[in-house]
Amino acid sequence: MSTLPTLLILAEPSFNGSEAHSTVAGLPSLLDSTLQKALASGLPVTLICPPGVAHRARQTLPANDIVVMPSTQHMTMDHMARAIAAGVLASAQAPGWLLLPADMPMLQTETLRKMAANIAGNTVVFPQFRHHPGHPMGFSAELFSELIRISSERDLARLTARYPAAPVDVDDPGVLMSQRNSEPGMLEHLRVALGGGGAAALFPTRPSTSTAGSYGVQKSF
Repeated sequence: MSTLPTLLILAEPSFNGSEAHSTVAGLPSLLDSTLQKALASGLPVTLICPPGVAHRARQTLPANDIVVMPSTQHMTMDHMARAIAAGVLASAQAPGWLLLPADMPMLQTETLRKMAANIAGNTVVFPQFRHHPGHPMGFSAELFSELIRISSERDLARLTARYPAAPVDVDDPGVLMSQRNSEPGMLEHLRVALGGGGAAALFPTRPSTSTAGSYGVQKSF
């Protein structure tokens, strides 16, 4: 059993194309960059993603660290809620979880470590850079039984409204930076849902930047 929280990386079905596969020879894809940054933090990592992204991710992660989402053309917040529940269930022995969208490779590894350390003394945490809230959001293990039961946007909102989130000051603008150029998807809406009643204050839309072993049995749900 790890003494460190598990980093749950969330990739929605629209996270594909050049985002999952580099279009420039020799350069890592957005997915590669995010996974490499996550692994460099030293935290256990679980990726929750659609089948196409899972195929690419198996070049970096053991298959038993990948939770495959059912294929769906239009993902709803209810699907995303169930993805979070599945990720938590797949890492049930963790002392907590950090939820990180797969489009944020600009985060510093030290920020991930700092957020992990703060889960120990708080039920829910989020990073803020110069008073601007960002990702990843963290949940302590005491919420396990509630997290594995969430199945809808309403469940997410109720959970975060019930447990006030503690801000963690970080000197890292990467907590606000999305690298995607596509229209906002379910991960953008997740930032609102995770804020419960205080959505605008907790997870506003983030600014976007212009920059572009042995394998186990793969989990699915």
